[in-house]
Parts: sequence; structure tokens; C-alpha cells
Amino acid sequence: MPFTTRSLLLPLLGALAIGVAACGGSDDGDRVVLTPLPDDVLLPTVISRDLAVGENRFLVGLEDQETGTLVLDADLTFAFFLLDSDEGTLKFERTPEPIVITRSYTHKHDDGGLETHEAGEVGAYRTTVDFDVAGLWGVEVSGTTADGQTLEPLRPTFNVLEEPFGLAVGDPAPLSEQLLLSDVDDITEIDTSENPIPEQHDMTVADAVTSGLPTVIAITTPAFCETRICGPTKLSFDDLYGEYSDVANFVHVEPYQVQRVRDGECEALYECRTPIVDEWRLQSEPWVFIVDADGNIAAKFDGLVTLDEMADALKELIG
Repeated sequence: MPFTTRSLLLPLLGALAIGVAACGGSDDGDRVVLTPLPDDVLLPTVISRDLAVGENRFLVGLEDQETGTLVLDADLTFAFFLLDSDEGTLKFERTPEPIVITRSYTHKHDDGGLETHEAGEVGAYRTTVDFDVAGLWGVEVSGTTADGQTLEPLRPTFNVLEEPFGLAVGDPAPLSEQLLLSDVDDITEIDTSENPIPEQHDMTVADAVTSGLPTVIAITTPAFCETRICGPTKLSFDDLYGEYSDVANFVHVEPYQVQRVRDGECEALYECRTPIVDEWRLQSEPWVFIVDADGNIAAKFDGLVTLDEMADALKELIG
């Protein structure tokens, strides 16, 4: 069975790598060897980052390589293998749940009126897994699409750490100090959303998490996103803000120094990262963190996240 790998690579917010790995059975021993995939193969991608021993939210995207579109209607099975041999050891299976977000944008008319338009859907396949050992793992993705196409069984590979690289649920939230709306001439200097919300930039992370209220923090960059899911995640965050801004703080922070990126001052986006990337020990984007009234991380979501997922976590804090 071939192993595929497609992941965000270090430095922290690096480029997307695609390939197929064949393990063992050659002069290369157990070394992973990358080979091209046929264009007509539906390519599964492990979206989740910072996976560690214990319970994890696990996301896989599925892309049609010929059209470059995401496949949202497949009936999938995930089989998880510990790659401790040429074939790996099957540890458990899961039936993932598809999650879909409808992208939208708001158009402002000459008379000042606003009109919202749908802009297609983005989605992934979600499950919860409990890894019992650190090491190199693979997830064999199999199934069929709604139109009857059978997936070529491939195993994207990923690493499971003993402890998460980033912050864990229960950790105190770092007291980060980011630029606010009052620090810049225009909100577009600190927010690359198509329709930025000023109220998400009137309080530092430090002030928010010490305010005695729950706080929702979105660290995402709709304009410079390398995973194509920052914008949809930010829209879900904005929807949550619309429903719960009266009982919780909402803070949006760009992971990059926006103006420096626009001015071409950095050869790589990572070189233009804002301090919050290091303070929150991020290896990818987007991320959404929910912090309780005592300033401790109560939930965290990497990659695509729905309004319902965030709302369920927040409602546990506000009753």
C-alpha cells in the first residue's frame, strides 16, 4: 500500500508539500521515497497539525487533482496504521463526519446597502482519535464519492508527538500584546478579511483573557493563507461573534505582519510572523482558541472549524 504525504512543513507556516511515499522493500530501507501521483487520483490530505499521544481532533481534506476542487460528498473510512514496519500495524478504524462551510462575501452598493453572496463551499472530513504511542503514523483513506467513484486507497503519513508542540487544553493563555485598531491608520493594516470587524481589534489578547469573561481568539490570515481554509474559518468565527459577542470577548490576530508582507519585505511568510506565532507555539494556520474566564485554554481548533463546533465549546463556558 503506498503512503502519501502532504503537510505544512517547518519553518512554522511553510509551504504545502505533496507526494507519495513507498516504505521498505528497496535499497532505501525504511526511508520514505517521494514519487508522483497520477492526476486522476483523489488526493487525501491530513489537515490537522500538532497531533500528540491522547485524544485529538483529526481532519482530512480530499482534493480532485484534475480540477483542483475539494470533494465534499464522499462516504469515507479511515484506517489508522502505526508505521512500525513495511506494511504498518493497523490500530483502529473510524468513520469520519463530513463538515462543510459555505463561503460568502458581502458586497457594498453605491447607496451604502450591503448584500451577501455565496461563494462556494469548502469542507473536510472530521473524526476524533486517541493515539496510544508517538511515532510515524498513516491513515488509509478509502470509500466512494456520491457519483460512485471509488478512491484509490492511499495513506497520508503524519507524526504523533509524545506531547503537543503547541499549547494544550488547560494551559494558561499567553498574555500577548498585538496591534489594535487604535495603533494603525486603517484596519486593513491588521486584518486581511474581506469585511473586517473593527470590534475584533479593540482589545489585546492579554486584556481579553484577564477580563473575567470567556474569550475566543482567531489566529488566521484570509489573504495570505496557504491552506485555503483561513477565510472560511474566519467567517465561522465572525458568525460566532454575531451570536455571542455580548457574553464573550472576540479577538482576531493576523499571524503575519500584514504591511511588511504586502511590501515584499520577507522572502518567506514565516519571516514576517507576528509575536503571537511564537508565544502560542503555532506550526500552522488557521487556529481558533477558546479561553475560559480564568484565562486557561478550554478548547482549540486547527484548520477548518464550523460554527457549531465553536458554539458548543463556548456554551460550556457560559452555561
